[in-house]
This record gives sequence, C-alpha cells and structure tokens, in this order.
Amino acid sequence: MENYVNTVLRPLLRGDGGELVFQSFDGETVSVVLRGECARCPIAERCLRWLEEKTLADRGERVRFAATMKKPYFFDR
Repeated sequence: MENYVNTVLRPLLRGDGGELVFQSFDGETVSVVLRGECARCPIAERCLRWLEEKTLADRGERVRFAATMKKPYFFDR
C-alpha cells in the first residue's frame, strides 16, 4: 500500500500543489498526512473519499483514508 500511495496517488495531488505522505496501513485504514495546499483545503474530506474510490478501482481493495492535516511550519506561529 505504501508503494501505491507514493507512486500513484501522491503524484496526482502534487499536480495541484498538495502533498500526501504515507504513515501506516493496518489492513483497513490508510493513515496519511496532508501537506501543502491539501493542508488547508476546504474539500479535503471529499478528496479522501475520491482516493478510497480510486484505490478500490485500481487495486480492488476497500480501504478508508484517515488524514492528519499538517500546515507548513510558517503557519504554526
């Protein structure tokens, strides 16, 4: 799953200024960190559902994406 996230899904989001960082996979839930434009996106939840649908279509696996939104360091002040 880590390879799939890094090689297929991550480039899709990077094209729009987002960043997707794989954290873990427990067999049902893919934990990721959203950075860049994704960290402040108002429709990030919709995008996560789209990633779930894409994973099902590509890999035949029904998984759930859970995300932590990490703002760039200069927003944390």
